[in-house]
Amino acid sequence: MRPALLLIRNHLYELRHAVQHVHEQPSLKVLVIGTFMTSWLFGLSWLFYEAFDFLYRLGGVAFYLIPRMFTLFFMGLGVMLMLSGAVSGYGNLYQSAETRRLLTWPVPMRDLFYFKTLQTMLMSSWAFFFIIVPFIGAFGIYRQWSWTMLFWAVAYSLPFVMVFSGLGILVMLLFQGVLSVLSRLLGRWRNRFLWAMAFLTLVRMVFGALTYLDQIREQRSDEFVVMVRMVPGLSLASNPLLPNWWMAQGVLGMAAGDTQRALLFLVLLVSSVGVLSMTVARVGGWLYPGSMQRHLTAASDLATRASRLSRVVQWSLSGGGAVRAYLFKDLLIFLRDPSQWTQFLIFFGLLGLYFFNLGSLGYDQLDPTWANLISFLNMFSLSAVMSSLSSRFVYPQLSQEGRMLWMVGLAPQSLSRLMMIKFVLAGASLIAISLTLASLSNSMLNVPEFSRRLTLVLMPSVSLALAGMATGLGAVFMDIEAKTPTQILSGYGGTLNLILTLLTVILLVLVPGIVAHLMTVGRFPAAVTGMALPMTTAYIILVSFLAGGLPLWIGHRTLVRRDF
Repeated sequence: MRPALLLIRNHLYELRHAVQHVHEQPSLKVLVIGTFMTSWLFGLSWLFYEAFDFLYRLGGVAFYLIPRMFTLFFMGLGVMLMLSGAVSGYGNLYQSAETRRLLTWPVPMRDLFYFKTLQTMLMSSWAFFFIIVPFIGAFGIYRQWSWTMLFWAVAYSLPFVMVFSGLGILVMLLFQGVLSVLSRLLGRWRNRFLWAMAFLTLVRMVFGALTYLDQIREQRSDEFVVMVRMVPGLSLASNPLLPNWWMAQGVLGMAAGDTQRALLFLVLLVSSVGVLSMTVARVGGWLYPGSMQRHLTAASDLATRASRLSRVVQWSLSGGGAVRAYLFKDLLIFLRDPSQWTQFLIFFGLLGLYFFNLGSLGYDQLDPTWANLISFLNMFSLSAVMSSLSSRFVYPQLSQEGRMLWMVGLAPQSLSRLMMIKFVLAGASLIAISLTLASLSNSMLNVPEFSRRLTLVLMPSVSLALAGMATGLGAVFMDIEAKTPTQILSGYGGTLNLILTLLTVILLVLVPGIVAHLMTVGRFPAAVTGMALPMTTAYIILVSFLAGGLPLWIGHRTLVRRDF
């Protein structure tokens, strides 16, 4: 049997073992995950159902819009799949500890590449089924399709996600090949060349985006709106040579009873998977061994860059003492790990790009009521992202200190002080990001002055509450035996932290949003209108103090009593 098949069978055994021991997991964890999955599926299906109902209430134009919206929807998923495949592929093929361990085993490089590529496709695409199935299911319920369409939806989705995730892996491999060539040709000048090319590409993208936005503003009409102008990328998504168009036409054709045409698109998708698999295998056979060798032998270059980064951070943190040492260590760990800062860059970068384009899409011309509603929805989405990232990065920090944490306990610095330093660093970072993005959103939407002032209190309070809760609960449920953040987060404390952070976000954003809405529409009681801002500010400060301060106090008491 080929080594790749043995590796696959071994992971299938591990998966079966994990499923058989689900009952050993904490009941709260299983309940939360099950509730979240059910709520997600039903909630997203309801949202899509309402969207289709709105489109069909527009009249005959819906029959023109729906097929094109299908293609645009699947194109958006395809782009995200490519990005997910590229990022996951780089981590699995080059940075994974399992990959480096398998390199020491009698496993041919080709079989290792096949196995990790298949693993990457599964890891980068499984979550997208929780978007595709509700989308097609909601449309099927609205149009009263047969329940067999769910089977066809899955049948079309499997090759669809494999095509786009495979394209992401292929792009990543080609980029690694280009880096290898540049390393041989340019040597030490390679990094400067790449930075220059990245800067020129960024300038070109910004210039192109601004030019496109100017064209939209010039072409926008208050009397008649052309769909292609209102939905960027619609014409590209309708290209019949793209897999997202095949996916949309296949599903709609199967629902309409045009079985032969629908099966033709399914065959196109499946055959594309076969061709792409052979292409990825051939390109990987050429490029992966050499690029992997370059990664393994680049220790001196990495050490040089790490030392330069250390000097920059050391220069920025002037002074001395334990606080500086702790901050210096945490910042270096964060900056040296691309898996951490790239997630921040992707999530907050996408939000920033969305906020920046609100004005160009005409949202600055909305009625103040709608502008205020969209503003608070944006702040809720921003707070939800911060909740997720604080659970992923802030909560495990004390546990990741590992078994050597007892040395800090013996030092003339208390563990409580270490906890507070991590809280301050996390809170300051979240405040800077959230306040910048929320202010950008408000500026683009031209929200009322009341909402602008409320934002200056709300976002820092949300940031401090999330940082305090994640840091405090991380101290209470510290697990120094865990080796990875995933093991830390999968415990009882990680699940409780996720629940409480989401509840905190809802409490902090919902009530001020209601108050701001009543103020905008003029329905707030006139007798206390002048007290609306102070009362709402007091509520925000009280909730954030309880949500962030109480876990920090409990965490302090836990660390004081902890015996290492």
